[in-house]
Amino acid sequence: MKKLMFVCLIFISFAFIGLFAESSFSLSTEEDRNSISVTIYNGGMGLVRETRKLTLPKGVKLLRYEDVASQILPQTVRIKSEDSQKLKIFEQNYEYDLISHERLMDKYIGKEVTIYREHGEKEGQPTKATLISNNGSPVYKIGNEISLGYFGRVTVPTLPDNLFAKPTLVWKLKNDEEKEQTLEVSYQTHGMNWSADYILTLDKEESLSSLNSWVTLTNTSGTRFTNATLQLVAGKVQLLTNRQPEYAPITKSARYSKEMESMSDVAPEFQQENLSEYYLYTLDQPTTIGYNQTKQVQLFQTDNVNIKKYFVFENLPMYEGNEKKFNNATVKYIFKNDKKSNLGRPLPSGTVRVFKADSKGRQQLLGEDTIDHTPENEDVKIKTGQAFDVVANGKRMSYEEYRLSSGFKASYMAEIRNRKKEDIEVRFYASLYGDWNISKSSHKFSKESSTRAFADVAIKAGETVKIEYTVDTKY
Repeated sequence: MKKLMFVCLIFISFAFIGLFAESSFSLSTEEDRNSISVTIYNGGMGLVRETRKLTLPKGVKLLRYEDVASQILPQTVRIKSEDSQKLKIFEQNYEYDLISHERLMDKYIGKEVTIYREHGEKEGQPTKATLISNNGSPVYKIGNEISLGYFGRVTVPTLPDNLFAKPTLVWKLKNDEEKEQTLEVSYQTHGMNWSADYILTLDKEESLSSLNSWVTLTNTSGTRFTNATLQLVAGKVQLLTNRQPEYAPITKSARYSKEMESMSDVAPEFQQENLSEYYLYTLDQPTTIGYNQTKQVQLFQTDNVNIKKYFVFENLPMYEGNEKKFNNATVKYIFKNDKKSNLGRPLPSGTVRVFKADSKGRQQLLGEDTIDHTPENEDVKIKTGQAFDVVANGKRMSYEEYRLSSGFKASYMAEIRNRKKEDIEVRFYASLYGDWNISKSSHKFSKESSTRAFADVAIKAGETVKIEYTVDTKY
């Protein structure tokens, strides 16, 4: 009998040891981080890669891996040891059941808590109570009574193991040897985006300009990345961005000492390279990407960019009764993205803001526009607004339908008035459709597409110019 009891005690002891081994865990925070790099895409996605040095105990254990983005895509997580033969991953979990007043109370339903009620300015004696429900307002059992509306400061003896202070990756793994090793972890996360912002500054004659480009990136992923290698991918990358739940934000960590150590007196620059069908920009210095932060880093700056200014009339109303109204020209600036214009580089999509100095040398905003990803040797066209002193009217002068075929002949006249004190160049577009032919015109038209043709017209200061043209149209 004694021998049987001894054997039972041995089995019970092993069971407790096994349970303890299963529930025990190792913890890794950003303090273990050895390196980190972040690649940000235009589509609101970031790719995080980091290495951490830590010592894992031998055997089957749980590893809690903290300080990851709260908008992480769990299915994209990858973990690898520098010695993959020593470490095997059995299970991976992403835990985001975070500590809060409500969740903590929910975990203690059916358990005993302690309530301290105030009596005047003093706190009363503690009351032991069993929490029965936490649906809106807590319900307690105190003694033999069910208490509703029993408020006070509630304390609990401990934090449950299945509640987490911050979003955490948890791995169940087997480690064959207890020694320091480097883990490589990568994952994708929402909440990261970047765009390019351009400052185009015109000279007095508006024939030359300087172009200053800044990278603007935002981080709402739920964590900060300290001393990270920053990379940006320019191009339209297909991303399956099905939204995941946005979890509670991570508290900002303060690691200013390491951040200050990485500061350099050399201006950071982006190195550019091809990446398949895209362009990859790598910042040559580590940078800290703060949580809920908008950061700007200069991409490039260049001067003496040749630029052309046009006053454009598109879709000018050409009908009778329009004589009493006038239409303002649209102002457009065009430059070539080539070496000759001191550019010749891929321009990521972004916002272009155009400035010019006034008579006192103060830079004033003329307008802003967006550009798409623009490769080398392509034109960049920027619309800044409407001209105040360049106006036009248009009308149809004659119309005749064909008798023997489907179609018509129509004559038009556009009157363009330059009320400025300097000479300008106007680009006038004729809107066309069907099988058309401009059979007669006062100015030379160039075909741009199947529905558009334009004429460039030089107009002197204070001058009025009439553009007349006849269109033969067949259906």
